[in-house]
This record gives sequence, C-alpha cells and structure tokens, in this order.
Amino acid sequence: MKKLALLLAALGVVSAAAYAAPELTVTSIGQEIEIENEDHNGTDLDDVWLFNNVGLAYGDWSFGLQAGKQWGVNFDDDNEKNKGVTSDDSRLQIDVWKKVTDDLKLGFRYRGHKTYDRYYARWDYNHGMFWSSGDVWYEATNGTPGGATDWLKSEFFPIGVKYGAFKAGYFVNYNKSVGTDDANQANEYFEHQLRLYATLYKGERLTVTTEGRFTISAENEYEGVGETGKHYDDFGRTRIYLGADYKVSENLNVYGKYGYEFRDWVAEENNADKARAEHTGNAYQDFVVGWKYTF
Repeated sequence: MKKLALLLAALGVVSAAAYAAPELTVTSIGQEIEIENEDHNGTDLDDVWLFNNVGLAYGDWSFGLQAGKQWGVNFDDDNEKNKGVTSDDSRLQIDVWKKVTDDLKLGFRYRGHKTYDRYYARWDYNHGMFWSSGDVWYEATNGTPGGATDWLKSEFFPIGVKYGAFKAGYFVNYNKSVGTDDANQANEYFEHQLRLYATLYKGERLTVTTEGRFTISAENEYEGVGETGKHYDDFGRTRIYLGADYKVSENLNVYGKYGYEFRDWVAEENNADKARAEHTGNAYQDFVVGWKYTF
C-alpha cells in the first residue's frame, strides 16, 4: 500500500512539473510590404519588399522569423534590358529575445541577404520615464571575387525619455570597416540624430502616430583622399513619418505608415564632381503597409 501511495505521489509530481513547463507557442503571424525610393524622374521604384513574419514565445524567451523577397521596378531606363520588374535580393531573419529583468531584455538577430550576413547583439531597456535600446552587428560581405571589406556597425539610443504620449531619444549610428580598406573608400562613419515620437490620436480602434528623425551631424573618414565621397550636412537630413494602426478585431490589426526625407549633402574636399554629388539623392520616401494577427 505504501509503495502504491509513493508511486501515485511520484506520478503526481512528474505530471505537475510537466504541466508547469513552458511550451513553444505561436504568438503572431503577419505580412508587410515596404517600398523605398530615392528621388528619381519617372516611375522607378528602387526597392519593393514583401515580408512574411511569425512570432513565437517560450517562457521568458521570444522569437521572430522573417522571410522577405525584393523587387525593383524600372520603366524609364533607356536600356531595354534594364526595364521592367526584376528581383535581385531576398532576406532570412531570425530574432531571439530573453527577458533578463522587469526592465531589461537582451537579444540576438541573424539577417542573411544575397551579398552579406549580419550577426547582431541587441538590448532594450525601460525604467520609469527613461529608456535605451540598440543594435551592434558584424556584417560579413559575401560573393565578391577577391574578397570585400567587412564592417562593424551599430545603431543605438544611449538615452531616451518618455512622458505620456510623447517620447524622445538621442540616436547614434557608427560604422567601422574591418580588415583591409580600398583606397579612397570611406572606412568609418558617424551620425548623430534626435528622434521624436508622438501619439496624435488613440481611439477604440484607430491609433495615429508620428515620428521625426533629425540629423544633427554626420561625417565620413577615408582611406586615402576620398575623391567620390559625400556626407549629410549639419542638420542636413530630416525624415517625418505619419502612421496609422486599425484594430479590425480583437486579434487582427492592419497598419501603414509613410515617411518623407529631405537631404542636404556636402561633397568631400577632393570630390571630382561636387555639383552632381550635392544635387542627387536629395529626397527619400518610405511606404509600409501590413497586417498582424495575434493569438
């Protein structure tokens, strides 16, 4: 009788432990189309991306899977071979996040493209009205005969503040080449921005937001004289986004945003064609539309 009681008790403990163990679950699925384009005459679209997204969770761990396909649209090129819709890139992305404390998450991201692979270390910190986040990654260049320069890159917010519907952050973009640099090519880049966010309207179903990105300064460093280079002028880049999110049902959201960027360039001192460098690529547009179903 005692053996039977002990056996039943052991089975109960094992069952309870198995029941309490976390399970890998799908938290969301969705799709997104993003169109990016610099200023051009005619009907060109530089990059049209279709992304398929899946979110998963396992206890304090969260995961994201993304598969994307890119197309270029060109109907104005004088070269008939370049006209039409072409695809020359794709993306596979894997995200992993771990909740370390109530305020801090640490993460890893792998992003693979045709011409490069990226390996990210990430963080996301929120405490009261203060926040910080960032990505630091190694970019390994692929498929170039004779090799190509790899990069150590970063985009991060050392400090940010938030209050109610408003949020602001100091943003830094720093890139440094790794290994041998080609003569006259930029091997280091610094950019400082102020980014502002606001919720303009929040109703039962519809939320409208805006975002502003304001470049304070930007600078390249070169191997050699940098004859072909240019960089953003001080306060020479401003991008404004307007976004909307609509709750179709308890689980389904559709969203979109549009961004327009104004650019002022400064050609490097030894640039062979300063006028052309400073008067091309002076505007940029970004359009995103998508849906997300949360389980």
